[in-house]
Amino acid sequence: MGSGGDDVGQALLSVLYTDSAIAGEAAALGLGMVMMGSNNEAVLKEMLLYAKETEHEKIIRALAVGIGLIMFGRKQEADPLIERLLDEEDPLLRLGAVHAISMAYCGTGDNGAIRKLLHLAVSDVKDDVRRAAVTGLGFVLLRSPEQVPRMVELLSQSFNPHVRAGAALALGIACAGSGSKKAVVILEPMLKDSVDFVVEAASISLAFILIQQNEAYDPKVADVRKRYSALIEAKHGEGVTKFGAAISQGIIDAGGRNVTIELTSSDGQLNMAACAGMLLFTQFWYWFPLAHFLALTFKPTALIAVNKNLRLPKLEATCLSRKALFAYPAAIEQPVVVAPTKIATAVLSTTAKAKRGAKKSEDMEVEPPAAAKATPVVPEESGMDVDEGSDAKAQLLKKGRKGGAESPFAVGNMTRLLTYQERFIKWPVGSRYVPVKQGTISGVLLVKDTTPSKPEDLLVSMLEDDLVNEEEEVATAPTTSSEVPPPEPFEYPFDNDRV
Repeated sequence: MGSGGDDVGQALLSVLYTDSAIAGEAAALGLGMVMMGSNNEAVLKEMLLYAKETEHEKIIRALAVGIGLIMFGRKQEADPLIERLLDEEDPLLRLGAVHAISMAYCGTGDNGAIRKLLHLAVSDVKDDVRRAAVTGLGFVLLRSPEQVPRMVELLSQSFNPHVRAGAALALGIACAGSGSKKAVVILEPMLKDSVDFVVEAASISLAFILIQQNEAYDPKVADVRKRYSALIEAKHGEGVTKFGAAISQGIIDAGGRNVTIELTSSDGQLNMAACAGMLLFTQFWYWFPLAHFLALTFKPTALIAVNKNLRLPKLEATCLSRKALFAYPAAIEQPVVVAPTKIATAVLSTTAKAKRGAKKSEDMEVEPPAAAKATPVVPEESGMDVDEGSDAKAQLLKKGRKGGAESPFAVGNMTRLLTYQERFIKWPVGSRYVPVKQGTISGVLLVKDTTPSKPEDLLVSMLEDDLVNEEEEVATAPTTSSEVPPPEPFEYPFDNDRV
């Protein structure tokens, strides 16, 4: 991806020219990924010419996405091509202009790009173009997600369901992993929309925003999870709605809840592969297997500190917040199967009356004397001394446990560390290991040993000892002449091969 290799590009063009709908679509998307951000004029010319020649809508739509990927990050250099595509009568080529705007100005917040997208969102005659234009706002405003809820709030109430779906996706893309409460407030009513694909888009966007959030951090997480289950279990629900809720459950728990969605690097630079993955994910509207491209946007959230030898030393940082805010969400409780109970046998009124009379006569016969009745029953002593202040001690213990949950806690190496947890992380004063790059907490972190003369305490591998020793032996074993030589070069298929 992004290599710009001419040989790979020519191989993909040859597949594209076969005019096969499925293979051509894959080749067009592959061209966009290989030439991503290159603004290769020769490849763009070939793609535009073939888009006007072929009759397969799948290929034209994939070429539109590929053109957008090739213009990634080119800003004003993409303007001539964008204007040319906007003048086309074919709506699929205008869709290419929308993708080019979204990718060329991704993360820039450019006012001109926003103005063009808003104009297309309300004026284009094709619903696909309008939906893509609103979705593109999420890419352009990637670095300023706080502006997106205010900008798309009115669009989320549009009469056109495609515009509403685009507004939901724009919120999800721009506010992914942030837990933005303003975005959640806009998206929650859309879960009850009358149009199935609007509910689908709202479900997916809520999963983007609430990924790795738990109920302690945001109480709405529990309601959203219940809503997903209700949509999936609905007997007469639409298939599109169920699909959206199903993949939303997977997104919100992605990577075992150890990854988040992030389209920028730790220092704020755009992640090219993640941006491409998000754009290709939005094409699941046309072909659902493209949803797998979302994996390119996942970023592991952990503290992985390594020394100069790329070993894992034992170290601890301090988190100045409640531990419950960053804990894993509670596991889903399975319903308990209750065994069927026996139905009580019907009793006739005459039988019950006879039993009551017999019981009354028995009680009158065994009634104790009056003196025994008046004697109070004194409970036996248990033999255990009861402290008068035991209740007070229990309350203090309970309060202390609660206070312990509120107090800071240690975060060790190779530990889950959430994105919104980083601002609470502090390195202890006088710590042996300090980060080489200041300001970086999560991810692979290179640390400097301030006392290199002392022996290091390293983390022990969880692999079996035999497997570790075998790997070390293979890595350190010298090459000997006793090794089996590689086979001689040969060509396949063979002449006598009849299979």
